[in-house]
Amino acid sequence: MKKYPVVILPGWLLGSKRFLGLAQEFEKQGYKTYIVDFPGFEDEVRLSSALNLTDYVKYLQQFLRRQNITRAVFIGHSFGGRVALKMLSQEPKKASALILSGTPGLPGITKFRFYVTVALVKAGKLVSFIPPFIFFRKLLREFFKKITRAHDYYRSDGLLRETFKNIVKEQLVEYMKKLRVPTLLLWGESDRLVSVKIARKMQRLILKSQLVVVPKMGHMFTYREPKVFVGYALKYLESQPTK
Repeated sequence: MKKYPVVILPGWLLGSKRFLGLAQEFEKQGYKTYIVDFPGFEDEVRLSSALNLTDYVKYLQQFLRRQNITRAVFIGHSFGGRVALKMLSQEPKKASALILSGTPGLPGITKFRFYVTVALVKAGKLVSFIPPFIFFRKLLREFFKKITRAHDYYRSDGLLRETFKNIVKEQLVEYMKKLRVPTLLLWGESDRLVSVKIARKMQRLILKSQLVVVPKMGHMFTYREPKVFVGYALKYLESQPTK
């Protein structure tokens, strides 16, 4: 397969610095590599208004134009995969391949549970200001995170929190059904945020996609274990027909 540039799309609130190791591993293998810094995340500008998934797709399209990238291998980690799915379902020719890891392509919770989670998060905040709980605020926040599994919601404030609500409301099923891009679902066996069960359902929706489950790896192995990730990614890319 021709070595198209690699474009890395980080997870929610993660900046490009987290993925430098991954980029370096791809560069060692001869792939020109780019990392997108999404608005409102670690290394980008603050938001002036709440965004939705379409806004992030437009941002990615602008990034590709600035870098003169017409076709690439897209690596979507978690939230970054959401952006890739929506864009590439509409513009498949932009991708020679798509590799998703830990992307919540299907809801892990029902709408009812989502709103219960939001209510619990707010309750947790209120409780933490009541004596004697005020002295255990950090412990309480961790407890509420654990019981609600609302890690990303807790990590977002103000406009980012509204943006997060907009993002999770948008269903990705139709995008996956329309996708006509060679796709690898590269999943950590121990991913507790987006389970392998969800990856298997996604595989059934994405035409001719492949699922590879990596033993002993979790949700963050994309950037925490870049050599492992790139090793599996290269096997997949090298197995694709030359174009």
